[in-house]
Amino acid sequence: MKAAHLKAAHPTPARLGDVPATRWKNGKGITRELLRIAAPGNPDDFALRISIANMDCDAGFSTYPGIDRILAILRGSGMELIDAPTGAVCHALRGRYSSVAFAGERPLEGRLLDGPILDFNVMVRRDKATAAVRIIEHSRTVPALNCCLLFVAQGQARITFEDGSALVLEESGFIEPMGAKHITTAGASVAFLVDFCWRE
Repeated sequence: MKAAHLKAAHPTPARLGDVPATRWKNGKGITRELLRIAAPGNPDDFALRISIANMDCDAGFSTYPGIDRILAILRGSGMELIDAPTGAVCHALRGRYSSVAFAGERPLEGRLLDGPILDFNVMVRRDKATAAVRIIEHSRTVPALNCCLLFVAQGQARITFEDGSALVLEESGFIEPMGAKHITTAGASVAFLVDFCWRE
């Protein structure tokens, strides 16, 4: 498997509030894109897309054939994912940092449990690549491995690079951690790591 392509060694961190917001077509939320890796041979399409969205009310999910999705709650009480054809609840996300993986072509509706939410979204084209989300909480040190994006949901995270240097990323900050060896959280901190690999 090929590791994710990253832009440059020790890139400058960015903050969520500095990312331009795009309103959904249905007007029921906004999205901020943190990272997009283009699909091979088609720069207008993505192999990986990572974003954070504000969802203000119940709404249907756009369908994405051929895409695997991961969704996690960053703020708010959570939501239920409803199978649109049957009306049955197929997934329940209750509370902060709960997460679920599902096929993007599945027709789903999101029903909020108790008010607006902020959610973390990963979409990967399944015939081109794989992606996974590691949610690191409390005092832990984990290997960076194929991490293509680190987002600090709460507190801060320390990135130790292969050359021995280190960087502390504050809450709501994110980075493409090229050259990272370990990522460490402490206390009540929570970090989201997205691992990405191209398929052979």
